[in-house]
Amino acid sequence: MNFSYELIEKYKISKGYSQDKQVIADFSEFTSGNMSQIKKGTRHLTANQCIFMANTIGMDQKEALLKLAIEKSKSKEEGQIWSDIVKKISAACIVGILAAASLTGQVVTPPLRYRR
Repeated sequence: MNFSYELIEKYKISKGYSQDKQVIADFSEFTSGNMSQIKKGTRHLTANQCIFMANTIGMDQKEALLKLAIEKSKSKEEGQIWSDIVKKISAACIVGILAAASLTGQVVTPPLRYRR
């Protein structure tokens, strides 16, 4: 299953929808033909549709757009580059969180039963 269709499915769940036509009704530029092509993997969500659905389900917009870019990649090399960018951003976020925690003096430690 491609990312666009996965996002649509999560959107349907969050809205309590059971049919694709309910999703189509939420977007003026969305048609049943678009939906069919997305299911087949020959079409993708637009950036605006992706952002709207990500907001609705509580997903980070940046993560959603990066996953959409990976899905839209024209070559394996391009897809790999986008994947590497996602990994670097994730690593930078972890470093930032750890740095912020160390500045506040609130370093997370495991409970005593897990320490060696």
